Amino acid sequence: MLKFLKPSLLKIVVTLVLFLGLTWLWSLKNMYIMDASFYGLPLTFYTVWGPCQPGLTCSEFSVLNFAFDLAFWYAAGALFVNALSRKKQAT
Repeated sequence: MLKFLKPSLLKIVVTLVLFLGLTWLWSLKNMYIMDASFYGLPLTFYTVWGPCQPGLTCSEFSVLNFAFDLAFWYAAGALFVNALSRKKQAT
């Protein structure tokens, strides 16, 4: 049923490319609109705002959102690789 989720090197590479690439693009968009940066898509796992005075914490990190983001992009990457392999087998 969920055989497409079985790990492989290609799925991990696709996951990292999707995760890092889209997180970077999302953070660029937000950085120029606001005085804050948001990292993570679909869930924001790291937020930085400023200007920050010395001694204050001007950032937040959520381990749960980070884990959900990785799981989401792994599932998306696995579906993508599975669709490519099925298309390759059909031809």
